[in-house]
Amino acid sequence: MTTFSKLLAAGLLTSTMSIPAFAADLAPVEAPIVAPVSTSGFYIGSLSSVNFLDDTGFDVGGASISTDYDVGYYSSLRAGYKFDPMGFITPRAELELGYGNASVDEHRVSGVGGVGGIDSFGDARTFQGYVNGYLDIPLVADGVMSAITPFVGGGVGFMNLDLRKQGVSGVATLIDDSDTKFAYHLDAGVGINLQGIGLFSNTSLFDNTTLDIGYRFTAADDFDFTARDGTSSSTDFRSNAVTFGLRKQF
Repeated sequence: MTTFSKLLAAGLLTSTMSIPAFAADLAPVEAPIVAPVSTSGFYIGSLSSVNFLDDTGFDVGGASISTDYDVGYYSSLRAGYKFDPMGFITPRAELELGYGNASVDEHRVSGVGGVGGIDSFGDARTFQGYVNGYLDIPLVADGVMSAITPFVGGGVGFMNLDLRKQGVSGVATLIDDSDTKFAYHLDAGVGINLQGIGLFSNTSLFDNTTLDIGYRFTAADDFDFTARDGTSSSTDFRSNAVTFGLRKQF
């Protein structure tokens, strides 16, 4: 074999050996599979509200009494679970137990007159318990706006309404009775991640803590009451409220 033939054969052999290595370099490299970050978890919290009650009513001594209330309040504790996102919404489910109160402002007799101010006394007290469901709707936004999440929802449960020692000074306590009925509420508002808007960012106490601000409508029907003179009647409960709450997820 001539020197030229030997050099040509050596070159071909070298080229043949380098092809597999070159092909290996060109083979596609699969990207590692990264599991999605879960945002689900249990949470606990509280809810408080400023309540505006509609009038309630009862019968006594052959007359119909309509009761107007001062601005009231409602406070509750709640515990729930936030699920992972489902499309563009994130569902939550929770249990709530609370207490509310509103003082009597004025009693009106048959809706055409009344004894108001300091002469009317008593209050309406409520114990309420609900199973709630909410849908969080995250905003498609950057910066501070990404920490704000609108929500809608509501709950069903029970309400114990106590028309406690309602009456008129100089006359008597006209009614002091309570009843329990099915109740429901409808809610809408926004949840604000406190650290997401730059508040309490230097403390872990408020990690995963959300401030809820919203509106709630609460209703329950056909409470049955008996006045002090034995007269029976029924009334409905309606209230509109501005709500404020905190919830911390674990």
